[in-house]
Amino acid sequence: MAEFSEEAKDEQVTDSQTDSTEDSQDTNAEASKAESQQAQVDELTAKIDELENKYLRAEAEIQNIQSHAKKEQADLIKYGVQPLAKDILPIIDNLERALQVEVSDESGEQLKKGVSMVSDHLISAMKDNGVELLDVLGKPFDPQFSQAIQTVPADDDHPADTVVSVLQAGYKLKDRVLRPAMVVVAAD
Repeated sequence: MAEFSEEAKDEQVTDSQTDSTEDSQDTNAEASKAESQQAQVDELTAKIDELENKYLRAEAEIQNIQSHAKKEQADLIKYGVQPLAKDILPIIDNLERALQVEVSDESGEQLKKGVSMVSDHLISAMKDNGVELLDVLGKPFDPQFSQAIQTVPADDDHPADTVVSVLQAGYKLKDRVLRPAMVVVAAD
């Protein structure tokens, strides 16, 4: 029986070594599986971060496009009459020239009165749409609003860099200059 118990002990030792080897292999397999799963989690997390970054950038780009479109739309509403106003300015100039002609008979006076009414109505319509005459006469010369065509010597009535006369009226639409005034400026 002693032999049997030695053999049983040897089997138990062998079994326990086998069990511990199996446990070690199971632990290694589990660790390897855990590392593989952690690598997958890290990879998926990186992909999620990348997609979230792309999403945030795309959302910001959409907001920029929307704000740009709103600004363009506001400018279009604000300055939409600009091409028409620019086309009408020479007509106003011609009406003003017609009003400067001296007439001596009754029919000429009536015609001049009609031209004056048309001019006044046209200027009023332009004002209603945000087009205004630039008031530069007697004021310091500003190249943003006026174009100096000629200079005259400064005197007591007209200090240097002052607009002495307006040769062609200038106009602005809201805060934008449609056409600068052509002026004569006093110089030293």
